[in-house]
Amino acid sequence: MKKYNLFLLVLGMSLFHACKVVEEPLISPELDGVTATDITISSALLSSAISKAGNQDIKEHGFIYSEKAEDADGVKTSSGAIDPTRPTPIAFKEAISGLKVNTTYYVRSYALTSQETVYSEERSFKTLNIVQPGIRTDGSESITHNSASLKGTVTTQGTYPITQYGIVWGTAADPGVSLTTKVAINGNVSSFPASFTASAAGLSPSTTYHFRAYVIANNVVSYGGDMTFKTGDIVQPGIRTDASSQLTVNSARLAGTVLSKGTFPVSEYGICWGTSTNPTTAGSKFTQNGDVATVPASFATTVTGLSPNTAYYYRAYVISNGVTTYGSELSFRTPVVTQPQVVTGASGGITINSARLDGSLTAGGSYPITEYGVCWGMTANPTTANSRASESGNVTTFPRNFTLLASGLSASATYYYRAYVVSNGVTTYGNQQSFSTPAISQPGVSTGGSGGITINSARLDGTLTSGGSYPISEYGVCWGTGGNPTTSNSRAAEYGNVTSFPRGFTVTAGGLNPSTIYHYRAYVVSNGVTVYGADQTFRTAEPSPPSVSTVGAAFVNNANGIRFDGRINSGGSYGISEYGICYASSTDNPTIANSKLSNGGSPGSFPYNYSLNLNIPGRVYYYYRAYVISNGVVYYGNVSTIYNTKD
Repeated sequence: MKKYNLFLLVLGMSLFHACKVVEEPLISPELDGVTATDITISSALLSSAISKAGNQDIKEHGFIYSEKAEDADGVKTSSGAIDPTRPTPIAFKEAISGLKVNTTYYVRSYALTSQETVYSEERSFKTLNIVQPGIRTDGSESITHNSASLKGTVTTQGTYPITQYGIVWGTAADPGVSLTTKVAINGNVSSFPASFTASAAGLSPSTTYHFRAYVIANNVVSYGGDMTFKTGDIVQPGIRTDASSQLTVNSARLAGTVLSKGTFPVSEYGICWGTSTNPTTAGSKFTQNGDVATVPASFATTVTGLSPNTAYYYRAYVISNGVTTYGSELSFRTPVVTQPQVVTGASGGITINSARLDGSLTAGGSYPITEYGVCWGMTANPTTANSRASESGNVTTFPRNFTLLASGLSASATYYYRAYVVSNGVTTYGNQQSFSTPAISQPGVSTGGSGGITINSARLDGTLTSGGSYPISEYGVCWGTGGNPTTSNSRAAEYGNVTSFPRGFTVTAGGLNPSTIYHYRAYVVSNGVTVYGADQTFRTAEPSPPSVSTVGAAFVNNANGIRFDGRINSGGSYGISEYGICYASSTDNPTIANSKLSNGGSPGSFPYNYSLNLNIPGRVYYYYRAYVISNGVVYYGNVSTIYNTKD
């Protein structure tokens, strides 16, 4: 067994040495062509791949590039060794920089083995040229005398970021950014096209300006085309003088209109006037300050302090940027001074001390009315220095009728009166009229009849037949036992004025004496004067006594009590203050000085029956009778007796 193993070992060694002697052929790696991407003015991204690794160890691989074709001394980029057992293709890339602008470069990928350097197919690429951003001048708009809106557009992006763009302008062609008359916008632009607007201000009126859009990138300035615009002329606002109105002797309403706005804001406008032609703002004027918001803008004012019957000239004006522009000149004449007209009217409602006096204002005058009324006196042509009644304040509508009360007049007198009106301190009078006050008259009164006569009272009548010159303050009837009684005697009165006649009245005379003749008269008091009617008389009645009867008595309560009965037949003239039963056992003519049973007050009607009870135990013999008391006098009925026979 050992021999067999040894044989196998010798055989294996022989075979191994035999294989080592036979060498394999070398296989070179293969590479794809180079692709250049992300090319800029100074850089690019190179990409390639080892499509086949071969059978040699690759010690190094990368790219070689140069401005010359197949330049083995070009710039190399190395990416190190590659394991030949690594699966293919094996892609690799390299970003290169520091290249020249706008230059063609030749590039190959390579793989370095211990035996050789293998190259790919050579290819070329060219770096980009430096490009400025695109800029365009677009135009102008909103042109005024000192400003304009200028437009431009950054059309394309350049190689380098934009640091500034804008508009520059000047009076010479092709203005440059060295001028201070520009609008500069700093910063990059990210989207294109990018339009922008610049406001050019502080320009001179009526001037031609050149302007260009510009853009700066990498410190290089690019311009758009040169364009021009012309600023407007300075225009003054339009002004018109309008017609006058509401003319008085010392005032007028003057008007004007700002027709249009000018180049500059309005600082002042108004109206100037004077007695000479072409008045200016150096003379009299009405002023409004500040600009007008909208046009046309009308305005007006009432000028005062003018002279009557005088020609005036006036012009509207407007001031803008220190320049005064006037409207056309117009004129007016103030009217002549006139006084208001007044007419004296009728009189009426005449009393002994007053009258209603009428007047009428028929027309106004040049000045406002301050006072109007009526004046009067006992001599002809009275003035306001005499007595007067007036109203104050202006009147604007005519005719204006008025009525005033003349008071404090004298009776039985003739008065003259005139209406008047005061304007601007001047008093104008109407025609003269007159009236006469009546004589003083007293009210009329008549004495009427009497009735309802009792022992101490009577109803007395009177009539007010007419009024007098003064109001009635009191009226009534007075009476007494002597003839022609006056109000200093007894009286019954009513108070207050009476305005309708005849006016009848009735009073009650009280506190009279019975069976007495009285005189009475109606009376009336007016203005402190008492007027009496005719004297008349009446007689009070004779007094009549009351009548009382003793009816009887009866035992009650088992004969221990007595019920006394009486009857009042009539009350008499004075009425009854007390009634009852008086009794006594010691006399046959009992009075209230003896014993009594009584009730106070008077019954309501007659005849009147009443009963009164008395408890009398034991045997008693009584005389008794009914009684009444009237006007302090005791009246008795007939005497009766009663005897209790039981204990």
